[in-house]
Amino acid sequence: MARSTVESLQECDVTQPSEEKLDFDEDTLRAIAEVYFQEGNKQFRGKDFDNSIHFYTEGINVNCKDNELKAKLYCNRATANLRLGNYQDTLNDANAAIELEPGFIKGIERGASACVELGLYEEAITWCDKGLAMYKDNKTLRRLRSRCIEEHHIQDEAKQKKVKHELESLAIKASVSPTDLEKYPPNYCLQQFNTDCLVLIV
Repeated sequence: MARSTVESLQECDVTQPSEEKLDFDEDTLRAIAEVYFQEGNKQFRGKDFDNSIHFYTEGINVNCKDNELKAKLYCNRATANLRLGNYQDTLNDANAAIELEPGFIKGIERGASACVELGLYEEAITWCDKGLAMYKDNKTLRRLRSRCIEEHHIQDEAKQKKVKHELESLAIKASVSPTDLEKYPPNYCLQQFNTDCLVLIV
């Protein structure tokens, strides 16, 4: 039976390329990372997002000292992950890109987009505000920020309805009328204590 390439390499005790520590000068490392970057872009344009992630990762692993190129590798990998619905990976890569290049607008856009998809609306607004402070006319960030405010508002309304329903349920169990509950501000809640009495918690 034919052996796979991986099995053959393991038997020969050959380290696979991605595990090797590249011992080249900085110009060579940058050139290698650039080749991976371009190949990742080619795969991305062909909508092969998994393969593009592979090439961007290889470029990152080269570990050249060019922060701009590394930020682009992280950002493009974030974009591919966003297309695949890997939102936490997108956010992680956006954070890495921004750590390398704080003003990198594409990284900020990816971070904000990932937060929106993860339902982290306050964090998304923070990303948008950071980007809009530098690029006030950025349409993507303006659109994302508006969406976040709207979604956050909807989320708050749903939470208020849930709390109101829970309070009414507790009031019924404790024989307190719902109109009595309206005497308390909405930031108060009732909690059952020992089954016989209710404690008001701020």
